[in-house]
Amino acid sequence: MYELRVHSLRKYFKTQLLALGVQPDYVDYMVGHTVDIYHDIQMKGVEFLRNIYAGSDLSIKPKTRVSKIDALKGIIRAWGLNPEQILTREALTQGAAVYTSPNDL
Repeated sequence: MYELRVHSLRKYFKTQLLALGVQPDYVDYMVGHTVDIYHDIQMKGVEFLRNIYAGSDLSIKPKTRVSKIDALKGIIRAWGLNPEQILTREALTQGAAVYTSPNDL
């Protein structure tokens, strides 16, 4: 086991934000370092930095994984359809209706 220290949390925070694509000057400002554009960042306000942090989706907890079926249901919902009607066992076992001519209708 590792000993958890404040410096470890700061290092984790900085490393993860940089890996997620946040600008290094913003990350340095967030961890309390004085940067060249300190006043420019400070003038943008706290809400600006909060939005950058929230947009990075940084979390200490592991991300929940979605099963393939749930992901498929999400795609079907995004298309505006009902996944429960489409993904029923009956619908999957029935063959598709194929019409070769207008008389077959």
